[in-house]
Amino acid sequence: MTTGDWSDSWDRLMAKYQPGREQAIERMIDLIATRRDAPSPRVLDVGGGTGTLCSRLLARIPGAEVTLVDLDPVMLAIAGASLPSSVEVVRADLRDPGWTASLPYSGYDAVLAIMALHYLPPDRLTALYAELAGLVRAGGFVANVDDMPDGEAVASASDDGSWGAWWDRARADPVLGPAVVERARLFGDSPSAEWHPPAEWHLRALKGGPVDEPAVAWRNGAQAAVVAFKAR
Repeated sequence: MTTGDWSDSWDRLMAKYQPGREQAIERMIDLIATRRDAPSPRVLDVGGGTGTLCSRLLARIPGAEVTLVDLDPVMLAIAGASLPSSVEVVRADLRDPGWTASLPYSGYDAVLAIMALHYLPPDRLTALYAELAGLVRAGGFVANVDDMPDGEAVASASDDGSWGAWWDRARADPVLGPAVVERARLFGDSPSAEWHPPAEWHLRALKGGPVDEPAVAWRNGAQAAVVAFKAR
């Protein structure tokens, strides 16, 4: 498959496992588009994967300055080959507190994470929220979209034939195959544990950063977006 085919197939896979993902992406782009005083908003896509958010954003706001950050070599290979050259594609490990040193800019109008942070443990995610908020320029916002069910936090690790089949095809691909091997070295072959606390937990964690009162800006079933703006 071509790089574009891989990107499309990943989006189809995500539509199965994260049915609200496309709607969440559009909602986040809506928030960016409401910044009428920033015709060329600077946007950081944290854990951006293959670049779905970046491509959707540029289709709507062509002048946006976009940075995508991820660690997964497979996702980075697809994003680097399919996104426009204007997008800064950065490899960085969000588990490392020094990850921001890899960014091309010190400030952004929007810092977004779409279904990307559920693999981090509570202490690290709390610290990461403060780091993300610290990157937001005055008038901008930080947002995280993920599974945030009502009630107690849950942890899960799951896999099935559809998910496994996608990675089997990637492993056999002559271009992506080496990246899959590197991915296994970085993350291991087994499914990673996922942690999905309720939105209230995320709101409390966001309060620890230099942003105004956070709120739930979007919800679709168990999936929600928590957003916090920084005062001008």
